[in-house]
Amino acid sequence: MKISEIILLGGLSVFSGSLLWGSLDMPYSTDTTFGPGFIPLNVSIALLALIAGVAIRAVVRSKRDVAVSSGGTGEPADDAQDVVPQTLGVLMLGGAIASIAICIYAMSYIGVMIPLGVLLVILSWRFSGHGFFKSVAISLIVLAVIYLIFSVWLRIPLH
Repeated sequence: MKISEIILLGGLSVFSGSLLWGSLDMPYSTDTTFGPGFIPLNVSIALLALIAGVAIRAVVRSKRDVAVSSGGTGEPADDAQDVVPQTLGVLMLGGAIASIAICIYAMSYIGVMIPLGVLLVILSWRFSGHGFFKSVAISLIVLAVIYLIFSVWLRIPLH
């Protein structure tokens, strides 16, 4: 899996998890038709199922590639080192999900800008492969643009 795919899947899983959590408070149906919780609940469950399928497929593919490259003996051959990045990709997906979830949780306590800045630095530095100082610079620029758009232009408070 590519790093960008891992980050996308992590973000989508956190989004669908929060959508699922929020839709549990809404009625699923009314007396005559669908309720307000019908679409968010079904979409979030379907999205989580698809993400789980992609992660499982990556793990199965990596195990199958190890078996094929070892000649069916179950022991990794010299070519099996190419499979390690796929398994590492699944672990990085878990790390991306955890980082995003922690930052979203922290936003309710300390505001949006600080957790978003930390998340941008982590994603840029650890997952995209940029240097630490370049990641900090990119994050500060993105945060400045977000602040200008929401706080100054749209006058939406970010805290």
